[in-house]
Amino acid sequence: MVKSKLTNVSETMLITLWAKAEETKRADALLHDEKAVEIMEKIEYDFSKFSKAKFSQAGCCVRASLIDAEIRDFLYNHPDAVVIQLGAGIDARYERLHRPSVTHWYDLDIEDAIKLRRQLLSESERNTYITSSMFDYGWTEIVKSHGKPILIIIEGVLMYFEPEKIKAFFHELCTRFDNATIVFDMLAFALVGHSGQHDSLRKVDKDIEFKWSLLNTRDMEAWNPKIKLEKEFYMSKYDHGRFPFVFRMLYKIPYFFRHYNQRVVKLVIKT
Repeated sequence: MVKSKLTNVSETMLITLWAKAEETKRADALLHDEKAVEIMEKIEYDFSKFSKAKFSQAGCCVRASLIDAEIRDFLYNHPDAVVIQLGAGIDARYERLHRPSVTHWYDLDIEDAIKLRRQLLSESERNTYITSSMFDYGWTEIVKSHGKPILIIIEGVLMYFEPEKIKAFFHELCTRFDNATIVFDMLAFALVGHSGQHDSLRKVDKDIEFKWSLLNTRDMEAWNPKIKLEKEFYMSKYDHGRFPFVFRMLYKIPYFFRHYNQRVVKLVIKT
C-alpha cells in the first residue's frame, strides 16, 4: 500500500480519483476508468469519508467525460498534437483515452503530487511527467519545442487560485503561445468563497477555499485579444439524470442555471 501524505489543494486529487473509481463500478457509468479503481486500491487513505458526496461524485465524472470528449475531438483533428495536463495529480487520463499516439503527452504537477504519481502510474516513451508549478513557465518551452499543435488541459485546479493570478496566468500563455487550445473547467460562480457547502471538499483540509470563477466566461476575451472562446458546456445539461432531483428542478430557473452550474470551457489562443 502507498500512504498518501497529501495536504491542502493536493489532497483534492483523491476526491476525483474516488469519484472515477466509484463511477466505473456502475452499470450506467458516465465514464470507465479501470486504472482509477486499481490506483484507489493501492492507496492507504480513508476514502469512506466521501461516501455521501453523491452530487460531487457525479459532477466529477460529468466534468471528466466532457473534457475527455473535447480531447478526443482535438486529437482526431490533430493526431500529432503535444498534450500537457496541468495539475495532473494522479489522474489516469492518458490511459483512460487508450494511450493516444500523440507526439507527446506531458503530465505536470508539484513535487509531492508527482512523487505519488510515480508510485502509482508508470511513465512511457510518449507520456512523461514534469515536476513544476503551472505558474513556473518553463513547461511552455518544452511543449513548444516539438513544433506541433498544442492542447493544454486544466481540470479541478483553477478555482483554488486568486482572480489576479488566473488572469495573469492566461495573459502569460498569450505572451508565450501564438496558437494553443485550452480545455478547462469553471467552478459554479455562486460557490466562490463557499467551499464549506461542497459535499466532498469539506471533508478534506479546512483551509481550502474556492477563489475563482466568472459568471460570464466570455469576459476572458477582454483579458487579451488572443483569447477566443470556442465552446462552453453547462454541466447540468449532461448529467443524464444523475444530479439530485431538487437541483435538476432548480436548474430550470435561469438565475440558478447560470450561477450554480459548473462549466467545461474550450478556449483558443491565436493571433
